[in-house]
Amino acid sequence: MIIQFVVKNFRSLKDETILSLEASGAKGKSDNIAEVQTKNGKKFRLLKTAVIYGPNASGKSNIIRAYWAFRQMVATSFRNDVNEDLNIAEPFELDAKSSNAPTEFTLNFVASDQQQYIYHISFSKYDGVLEEYLKYYPENSSKLIFRRRGRKFVSVNDTVFKSKNIPDTLNPKRLFLSELGNSGDVYWENLRNDIVLGTNALNSSVNGMQNYIIYHTKRLFERTDPNSQAIKESVIRLIQLSDLGIKGLDLAEAEILLKANSNVNDFEDVYKESKKEKRFKTFHDVFDDGKRIDTKTFDLVNQGSAGTFALLGLATEIISALHSVSGKVLWIDEIDNSLHPLMCRFLINLFNHPVSNPNNAQLIFATHESTLLDKNMFRKDQIWITSKDKFGETKLYSVHDLDIEGLRDDIPFDKWYLSGKFGGLPKINEMDFIFKRKEITANGQEKK
Repeated sequence: MIIQFVVKNFRSLKDETILSLEASGAKGKSDNIAEVQTKNGKKFRLLKTAVIYGPNASGKSNIIRAYWAFRQMVATSFRNDVNEDLNIAEPFELDAKSSNAPTEFTLNFVASDQQQYIYHISFSKYDGVLEEYLKYYPENSSKLIFRRRGRKFVSVNDTVFKSKNIPDTLNPKRLFLSELGNSGDVYWENLRNDIVLGTNALNSSVNGMQNYIIYHTKRLFERTDPNSQAIKESVIRLIQLSDLGIKGLDLAEAEILLKANSNVNDFEDVYKESKKEKRFKTFHDVFDDGKRIDTKTFDLVNQGSAGTFALLGLATEIISALHSVSGKVLWIDEIDNSLHPLMCRFLINLFNHPVSNPNNAQLIFATHESTLLDKNMFRKDQIWITSKDKFGETKLYSVHDLDIEGLRDDIPFDKWYLSGKFGGLPKINEMDFIFKRKEITANGQEKK
């Protein structure tokens, strides 16, 4: 589970930005909190869900993209050539100093072995990895496992590495943890996979992302192991209960016609060949005078709605996370894209309910949908706001930390947010903009 994620100098996140999943001492909504004890006996109260609000271009998507970039580095940098640029480094470019400074990520988490780790990386596009370190807590205080700066190690914990050969120099374009995780050593493989397989970051509105999600959904539906079959059954049951008129869902082989490159009128379809592939099919009842007489099959891609398409992909990701033995962490940007608010509410509540989330999976998501800000769903410390200052820098803060009179967990969060009490709202004077009106002072003069 994630305790804290820290970002510095990534896109609009210029200064150190902290997203904490540690619950405050406030009582109430105990189902929203996971009680976690690490190997050394330390106890954490961690939030199962967190929501990020803010106006367009305020940086809320950059929080989730930052985690995607961090995970991507751990997952793939072991393949990087020494001459490659690390284009995944995207420093804040509206400041002369930060534009040439490294991007930094730090993850404080409890791994599947119940050990608490702190993993930090600092890297730039051309110089590569400037610093990388890993700490753990075998006792009350942290101990360093390794620290590298550039190509060289500064410190290595001989107790952890034992007789393992440590290289004299490192590829500056690769993370050492990424390489260790692919060395065949089970300990390092598991630790790397706690980040790579134990977490995921998605943006449901990005072009091509739905195809990516559906691709993974298709792979899961094709598996025959008991866990995959259990996830598949849960997804189908959720689709059936979603009032979409769908009675069944499965993969079936279909012949797909491929269009030829042609200058023929757009209203005419010209095909050059066909191929066979598995496609999602939905099953619907056919009625005659109110009586069911048959079943009709539809191709989900060509005949289904965008909402059904989105629901299938997100439901599979979410239920897979909930089925994960160690509790997977999902980061989702624009979770409400193509989904009804009530469906979003249902999917979010799956994480907060102890029956549907026995392994303490976590969900961090960004949205504009204010109706999700329900006092019956969230605590103050689960609600985060982004805003952007005049310098283009994103500021992230928790509603719990605001100094507002009467701020309690039983207030109508949605109304307080929309009234501007939490900040993070777009400032629009649409009539002045549309009609090019100028502000008039009290004496009737146009304001300069």
